[in-house]
Amino acid sequence: MKPLDRKLKILSAVVEKYILTGEPVGSKSVSEDSEISFSSATIRNEMANLVECGYLLQPHVSAGRIPSHLGYRLYLNKLMNEKPLVSEEKNLINGALSSAAMDPESLLETAAKVLADITGLTSIISTPINQESRIKNIKFLQTGRRSGMLVLITTSGMIKNKLFRCDYNLNAEILKMFEKILEQKFCGKLLKEVENGNVDIIVGNGGEIALLLLPIIGILLETIREARQVKIKICGQKNLLVIPGVTNETVVDIFNFLEDNAKVLDLLNCTDYGINFIVGKENNYRQLQNASIVSTQYNVGGRFGAMGIIGSTRMDYSTVASQLQYVSALIGVFLERMLKGN
Repeated sequence: MKPLDRKLKILSAVVEKYILTGEPVGSKSVSEDSEISFSSATIRNEMANLVECGYLLQPHVSAGRIPSHLGYRLYLNKLMNEKPLVSEEKNLINGALSSAAMDPESLLETAAKVLADITGLTSIISTPINQESRIKNIKFLQTGRRSGMLVLITTSGMIKNKLFRCDYNLNAEILKMFEKILEQKFCGKLLKEVENGNVDIIVGNGGEIALLLLPIIGILLETIREARQVKIKICGQKNLLVIPGVTNETVVDIFNFLEDNAKVLDLLNCTDYGINFIVGKENNYRQLQNASIVSTQYNVGGRFGAMGIIGSTRMDYSTVASQLQYVSALIGVFLERMLKGN
């Protein structure tokens, strides 16, 4: 075996044993690996060389080795093997997401919770970017004599609703008339194109109906503004408190980062299609430089949202990547069905 291949095999063994145990890995432990057939002396020499090259670290003189950020990166790029999910795990994910597959926001909240539960880490998910989303439907439901609910449905599958009150009595006929007028004026328009000026278009038509519609249009515009915003779902922050080897300082740093929606969104916006890994000091944000991120995109009608897992640099990257990939694909399927009305 070539020296480089030998080094890579030993590095892979050290990374995987450290991920499994959290303890520095010695040459004796590596030699017990069924995939390793080198002598103890060869393993010690190669591990010492990997330390010199910056791929392994030796916390103490008498201790074994642990992977550096550089060692993790080489492992992720060239050495990591895929770990497909077992059927029991797939069934658990399918059942949880199926139960929430009637409403996009509920689906994403459930997905964030499922990911946090199965990984034992912290999950973050963004709603799809809505810059090119259009208004698909505007519906009304009566909730009281003078109150109702406006339901906005977009072409990206988002459903937003908002309660309203008015100073006149409502009935099914009035609400149906409101639906017809607003759908004629607004359906098909880009969310980003609908601004306060649209109120003048309708009110300018004059008449009693325009005056009745005035407060309703205000509610519609408020709902559209909310629909334009990208929302972030975060679950499993408490999991960080029980991860072995994660210091209190690191936990506080991550908690502070997660409180800043702009930073979290920026992190997710950097996610490409496929599985992405950011390890330790590769993070642009100082607060995440003792953590790792695994992220991916999900696709619904050509629009993308992102999801990720934040945890220790010692996380089981292969398993987390498979879990994330499976959940993102399933979310795309469910959101696409909602969008098509299936």
